[in-house]
Amino acid sequence: MPSRRRPHEPARASAVGGDAGRAGRLSAGVVEGFYGPPWRHDERLALLDAAPALGLDTYLYAPKDDPWHRERWREPYPAAELARLGELADRAAAAGVAFVWSVAPGLSMRYSDDAEHAALAAKAEQVRAAGVRDVWLLFDDVPYDLPHPEDVAAYGAGQAGSGRAHGEAAARFREAFLLPHGLTAPMTVCPTDYAGCGRSPYRDALAGTLPADARVLWTGRDIVVGEVTREDVQAAAAAFGRRIVLWDNYPVNDFDRTRLFLGPLTGRPDDVDGLPLDGVVANAMIEALPSRLPLATVGAWARDPAAYDPARAAADALAAVAGPRSAVVG
Repeated sequence: MPSRRRPHEPARASAVGGDAGRAGRLSAGVVEGFYGPPWRHDERLALLDAAPALGLDTYLYAPKDDPWHRERWREPYPAAELARLGELADRAAAAGVAFVWSVAPGLSMRYSDDAEHAALAAKAEQVRAAGVRDVWLLFDDVPYDLPHPEDVAAYGAGQAGSGRAHGEAAARFREAFLLPHGLTAPMTVCPTDYAGCGRSPYRDALAGTLPADARVLWTGRDIVVGEVTREDVQAAAAAFGRRIVLWDNYPVNDFDRTRLFLGPLTGRPDDVDGLPLDGVVANAMIEALPSRLPLATVGAWARDPAAYDPARAAADALAAVAGPRSAVVG
């Protein structure tokens, strides 16, 4: 199926650049990665339009309740849903934002079955034909025990078995889909063991099969954290044997929908020089418009960690989101 991308269309932005941390700044993006009602299409389009003003250059599409992203990952998107993804990719390109679609096959994939790997590549091909160019692979929030006996026989039991299977699946996806399309930038994978700073049987096994240049999504020393330090990042990168992209679970509120997290980001390192950290993607709230306030402070921190002032960032965020009305509510 031919690509919908045409020569006169805007150049595609790169998702979470790989050298930002070495320049004293970071690439920053938003994740629609929460549990609960996904954002409406118009809310996604509006956020893409606003992203540059919020300091965001990446939009990671990963809503847990999109069935074709997760539970029904083998099935092609219906035509209407696919068209919406294509429109999101087009709108992102026009804004200079990288639109990243992700797929999460871990609940049911049979890793020892070649047909399953072919189905995963075919799903990505369908989305690519709609105009999406960046695809990340997620294995978060699935049991460590592989559910299929044939996979246990092939990869082993427990954490090590799933880590080995996930790394091999990523390597096969890279060979089957990414490289044939010239997508040579480091692939990005969310592991099952995505929180914490130390080694584990899962991480050791994953490191043995994951492509050497792959990056790993990581949430910090816990799933939701008040602080991320340089030492945390260094320890996690050493445990995975890979560079890190911080999946920051702020301001996400799916664990307590009675709350809105509107304050500025705090507790992040002010010195990122030399860290094995390629960027940050912040998991947004179920409420799309209020999410812009804290997301703008994530963008401000990433743009200049050394000079980041939470209070100033909060005021700037209010001005960016509310415009002239910010004087009324500020």
